[in-house]
Amino acid sequence: MKYFRVHPDVSMRERWILGGIRYSENWEFLDPYVECMEPCRYALDLHFDGVAVDFTVAGSASVPIVSARFCDALAGLPEIEELYRNTVMEPVSIEGASGGAQYFVMIVESKFDCIDGASSKFTRFAINDPWRPSLSEENSSEFNLVLDASRIGDKHIFRLVGYPHALIVSEEVKARLERAEVTGIAYEEMSMVGEELTVHTL
Repeated sequence: MKYFRVHPDVSMRERWILGGIRYSENWEFLDPYVECMEPCRYALDLHFDGVAVDFTVAGSASVPIVSARFCDALAGLPEIEELYRNTVMEPVSIEGASGGAQYFVMIVESKFDCIDGASSKFTRFAINDPWRPSLSEENSSEFNLVLDASRIGDKHIFRLVGYPHALIVSEEVKARLERAEVTGIAYEEMSMVGEELTVHTL
């Protein structure tokens, strides 16, 4: 199976820009506590009232915010259908947005230690890093990111141990989102163990 890292499509110059989620430590959404997976309603501010898209990120932590169309496209996937686990979509109010469309915070609990260290090239935050001590020894940047499929299993949506910013989806998820004509999203195919490396500049 192929896997893809998803990003906001920055080629859309007039897309809207969202602020961070209110009253929350936004970084916690990248490695959520059990409480984050329980039903909740969130709110955030609209920083720039541009073109609304189906996939975007909120604040400096880049928390995924998705539309009802995005959610509907993934209906039936096991990790979406299982309550309070794996991947949940919690409603969010976007203050200042017009149109009344429904949006959701996409919270991904599943994570795998599936980066092949021998093939990947990366740098790490130092122990007791003065800027981000909470990320001590986690990856700070990736240049060649190679995944080992044998450590992933049958999950379609997950994050990476040591590099929580990376949101990874399977080719099944990519195909569903493309059929639904989801806007605002870009895909970066990931290299896999045993395949020719793809250079990623992040």
